[in-house]
Amino acid sequence: MCQVCHIDRRRFGKLIIGGLAMGTGLRPRLRARAAPNLPTIMLDPGHGGHDPGAIAPDGTFEKTITLATGLTLRDSIAATGRYRVAMTRADDRFIRLEDRVSAAIAVGADLFIAMHCDHLPVSGARGASVYTLSAQASDSLAAGLASDENSADRFGGSHTPVVSPQVADILASLETRATRISSATFAEDVAASFSGAMPLMPDPVRSANFAVLRDPSTPSALLEMGCLTNPLDEKLLTDPKHRIEMARNLTAAIDLYFHDNPQARAG
Repeated sequence: MCQVCHIDRRRFGKLIIGGLAMGTGLRPRLRARAAPNLPTIMLDPGHGGHDPGAIAPDGTFEKTITLATGLTLRDSIAATGRYRVAMTRADDRFIRLEDRVSAAIAVGADLFIAMHCDHLPVSGARGASVYTLSAQASDSLAAGLASDENSADRFGGSHTPVVSPQVADILASLETRATRISSATFAEDVAASFSGAMPLMPDPVRSANFAVLRDPSTPSALLEMGCLTNPLDEKLLTDPKHRIEMARNLTAAIDLYFHDNPQARAG
């Protein structure tokens, strides 16, 4: 990406975020199109049902935070009138990883956002991070996180992975170049929307072989909204006001993504 384009994207992103915060700004420029042409966004709140996900020291369940934030984000996105929004789950139920991917394919999703919380052994680690799909993890932290998230189906009675590691690598390699670029672009937009507004991990944009990101045709990202093992992050993640602010910034990232990628729109 050229430096001028990069600057323009950042400037536009800040304008969107400011407009959402102030209730003014870019509404005419981003007005809703005719309903049949609206992009479809699939939100995937992680875990659920008998799978609690990560558990904070005080007993807070990851599944509770992901669902609450997912519902808040759904309402924020829908309120723009610019998108259709679907969810893999809108209540406390368990869904297998492959069924989450299938749900996105079934509705013809133009963007897939998986929502999770970190549970890290690193003392003092905190902040959000966003991941895209890759056959090889960008770092050891990303590899460990993917391994943990990909084992969620054990709560459904299966103690074997949905696919072997070899097949998983093949699926990741089938991701089209356009999908890979679009996913990376959206991940950068999320990080930019959070910068200065939300705590971020160092090098917040990473990659690994996440099962829920393996549809080669749908741009997708997995958002770790914060670290449940960090008291400061846990306090934020359980705060309804913080969820609203996070949803506002994610909506701004979605607006920026579709503004800069008109080919990604449905229809």
